[in-house]
Amino acid sequence: MDRIIAYLYIETILLSIFTIWFLCRVKKRWIRWEKIVPDMREFVKRNEKRINMILKGIVASFLILSFVDVVIPAVQDFPIVMSENYLEVEGIVTEWNYSDEEKSEIRVIGIMDNKTNKEIFVTVYSKGIHKGEYLKVKYLPHSKYGEIEENE
Repeated sequence: MDRIIAYLYIETILLSIFTIWFLCRVKKRWIRWEKIVPDMREFVKRNEKRINMILKGIVASFLILSFVDVVIPAVQDFPIVMSENYLEVEGIVTEWNYSDEEKSEIRVIGIMDNKTNKEIFVTVYSKGIHKGEYLKVKYLPHSKYGEIEENE
């Protein structure tokens, strides 16, 4: 579980640093008409403010969505990581990632829980997983990052 938790919190820290950097640079011009190639200079000079606003809006939207999707769940899971009180799911794989089966990598899988009959999606670090395999996975409830305990 240590590897997947390290991945989650490194991702969280990097996203937080990028967000702080963005907030510090938001008032500065990102696209400057003076540095554009001569044949595009007039167009950029007329639309520089709009281009910068659109670019900053796209980056801000990405950061907000990423922050909500990664950082907030990671912070909510922090007490669980410290107490090592992970949730467990046991069941058959319904959704799987079969890319490069021989290489261990981050994969999102769906498991049909035997106890609740609900499909739970978990991000794990493993080799190829196939539909129909029986797995026991312990995972963090908010970020849905986990580790495979048993693979039958």
